Amino acid sequence: MEIIYQGHVATDGSTKIVCTTDSLVINSIIINNLDSNYVFNLNRYMTGPGIHEVPIYEFTLDQGDSIRDLETYSLDNGNYLQLISNVIGTTFYISATQL
Repeated sequence: MEIIYQGHVATDGSTKIVCTTDSLVINSIIINNLDSNYVFNLNRYMTGPGIHEVPIYEFTLDQGDSIRDLETYSLDNGNYLQLISNVIGTTFYISATQL
């Protein structure tokens, strides 16, 4: 089943895309802020033994710049992606497939 997540990225790290089924495949991520320069971070969190937080990337962007991430991220039940922006007004659009 195809799922679309969209909204504003919180500055406190509370914006999370959580896998609540057996598997969630993230197909694309689009990030944008039309009003301000901003820093965006994407982290992956995994349950179970071993490393739990994996920083994926951090970008420093100018006003109006976008990130278009077409990398595929596979999440198992309980795992999630964390989106963080340093300014209010950063938006996200994520396309995913729930398995």
